[in-house]
Amino acid sequence: MVSRVEKYKKKRRIRKSVLIVAALFLVLTFGTGLNKALADLDVQTLLTNWFNEKQNESVKDIEGAVASETDRLMRGLGEDLEQEMTKAQQDLVNFTKTQKESRIAALQSYAQDLKSSLKIDNSEQEAAILANIDTIVAQAKAQMDGQASELKLLPVPVIPPGEASSPIQTTPAPGNEGKENLPQPTPPVVTPEKDGTGEAAISEKTEQPKAEVKAIEAELVIVDVYSITDWFAMPSVQNVTVEEVKIPNGVFSINSTFSDILMNPKAADAMRSILRGIEKHPHFAEIQYKTADEMSRICPSLFNETILYMLNKSLVQIQI
Repeated sequence: MVSRVEKYKKKRRIRKSVLIVAALFLVLTFGTGLNKALADLDVQTLLTNWFNEKQNESVKDIEGAVASETDRLMRGLGEDLEQEMTKAQQDLVNFTKTQKESRIAALQSYAQDLKSSLKIDNSEQEAAILANIDTIVAQAKAQMDGQASELKLLPVPVIPPGEASSPIQTTPAPGNEGKENLPQPTPPVVTPEKDGTGEAAISEKTEQPKAEVKAIEAELVIVDVYSITDWFAMPSVQNVTVEEVKIPNGVFSINSTFSDILMNPKAADAMRSILRGIEKHPHFAEIQYKTADEMSRICPSLFNETILYMLNKSLVQIQI
């Protein structure tokens, strides 16, 4: 029979083996789960790190590609913009040249049209000048023939400024329609009387024409306008301050002739209010085609700076 000691030892061995097996089972069981958990944790971390790394690389790659493409496109845009600017500048130069040539051609055409329409008729002036010349020649012939005849010169018409391109219609002098303007003197026949002193009678007949010639010569004396100082009655010039007067186009001024001023009622009244009685001066005909500015050099004491200022200030208010 197996003794109790051996049974006890056998049980202890069996119990020990069971404990060892249980321990191994526990170790194997818990060790495999931990390794699996650790393995799962390492894979997730690895994937996360890989994804983050790839993501950063992708972002950097995209940013680099975008920056590179942006630089390329900006360079291309700069070149295109420069080309467009050059083209636009050339187009502007061509446009300016074309427009300038077009405007110049239009201006030249307009000037040519004006030139072709310009026509000045001097027939009236020429007729008056010829009449004056013929009158002078007739007077000289009359003087040579020993006769006296009155020298009457016709006023030469003056073309007002601004009407030079308009044809002038010739108007015959009143009372002379269809007649010659030139006097045709008929020299009288001198017949000497025969008496006891025939020579004395002839002498008496020949002395009379000489006296008439002297009278004609007295009438033909040229008036010295520089010696006349009473062309008009001096107006009041007190409290008059001389200032600069601007003369625009198309108005009367001290550069207008007296005859032109008198042809305009408003201008004539303005002149008469300052140059009182000038047109009634016996020698006004000698200066009717002169200007106040010219008279300031002929008679500076009368046509002084104050008078010219007052006259100019009044005349520039009146349109021609």
